[in-house]
Amino acid sequence: MAGEPARVVQLGSERLPRGVERSPHSAQAEQALLGAIMVNNRFYDELEGALSAEHFYVPVHGAIFEAIESIINARGGEANPITISERLKGTAFDAEKTLFPHLTAMFENASLAGDAKSLADVIITTFRQRQLMGLAESVHTQARAATKPEDVEAMLEAVGSEVFRLTAIGRKDAARDMRQNLIEVIRQAAAAKATGTGVTGIASGFTDLDSLLGGFQNSDLVILGARPSMGKTSLLLNMAQAVATRHLADGANTAPVGVFSLEMSATQLTQRLVANALNICANRIANGHLSDGDLQRMMGAANELHSLPLHIDDTPGLSVGALRSRAREMKRKFGIGLIIVDYLQLMMSPIKGDYNRVQEITQISRGLKMVARELDVPVIAASQLSRSVESRDNKRPLLSDLRESGSIEQDADVVLMLYRHDYYLKAGLGAADEATASTDTERKRIADVKAQLEASRGITEVIVAKNRKGPTDTVKLMFDGATTTFKNFQ
Repeated sequence: MAGEPARVVQLGSERLPRGVERSPHSAQAEQALLGAIMVNNRFYDELEGALSAEHFYVPVHGAIFEAIESIINARGGEANPITISERLKGTAFDAEKTLFPHLTAMFENASLAGDAKSLADVIITTFRQRQLMGLAESVHTQARAATKPEDVEAMLEAVGSEVFRLTAIGRKDAARDMRQNLIEVIRQAAAAKATGTGVTGIASGFTDLDSLLGGFQNSDLVILGARPSMGKTSLLLNMAQAVATRHLADGANTAPVGVFSLEMSATQLTQRLVANALNICANRIANGHLSDGDLQRMMGAANELHSLPLHIDDTPGLSVGALRSRAREMKRKFGIGLIIVDYLQLMMSPIKGDYNRVQEITQISRGLKMVARELDVPVIAASQLSRSVESRDNKRPLLSDLRESGSIEQDADVVLMLYRHDYYLKAGLGAADEATASTDTERKRIADVKAQLEASRGITEVIVAKNRKGPTDTVKLMFDGATTTFKNFQ
């Protein structure tokens, strides 16, 4: 009754293991929340997906919550003391015929329940505490037995996964009904229409590419494949800088960026960022070939870049598990919404033993896709292509050039490939010169190649070879080799 103190009934507590009574819990919060839900089932709708039966400490309370779920979801009925008692009739919880009085007591004291969300927070928090205590005991035992480096590495990855699982407890379930999915689709379409660009994901900063892809979508694995010297690192860094810069200016379709550079150091990448801002060659910064004016401009660029939400991890030889742990930390601390990996083949294999490189790459690409899904962010990973490209007359890369590298093509949602015709023209020309040519035919050939080289200089084809959610096509960018920057094709 209103005004009376709530009765705390430890029904079912005798079934708890010895010593568990010292575990963190709040039977009062559990009873108050269940009573509130019975009085007004709307509270269940507010908590659905955030709370489950396993979060309750007292066994009968978990069973009651499970019965409420069944009555409301499966039957579409009203969950109250009578319907719940009927639902649990014949179970161990009703064996002593004390269930209905317990339900009635919670129902009558529901006026003292307070805020349902706050009560759920108490239940989830104490559940997390109990889980962490169990995890700590397990880690202590296993850590003493882990004598090999790979055992410790596996433990660290397992602990990271478990901690991340605990951080997700209390959030709404990822599974949504069709109504929710339709609402989200309509919301995205309206947002894309409002922007006038059709971009619903993270915008790369390159207009034609964003128009084709609609931006990089959350949970997608994007592979950027190319042969060496095509500009993979430059393009990824240009994208990262563009996304982070727009985010700093509170622009739409942006996010803080996490970069995992397994080839170049953070200092080298930062030199490129500064060089891009100054529109000069990065080597001039590294070699100190700067004027006093350049140094002043460099200080100005540093002032602009120092707060850029771009976070670089240059640890070499990362495994997928280590990258996943570091990416989780980046998301928790910095809220990153885009992950860039340069590049995939430099990652350590997550599998041990007698495996070939194809199997190892398969595990790496699948691991990166899991990171994208788990953190719900786009992951863009650079990938080397097979040497078979060089043996063809037409050196434009094909999807088949990825197929020799495990299941990259299968795991990827989007596959982008870079091709620069001027690179191959220049390589084919070599040191040949018209002045030293021995025949008119050779002079004409050299002149033709030079004309083609001049006409195609800097033009880069970004071949969208796979796009799970849309069309495939080729877009063009302009590459400036001196400053290692890509720009929109004019």
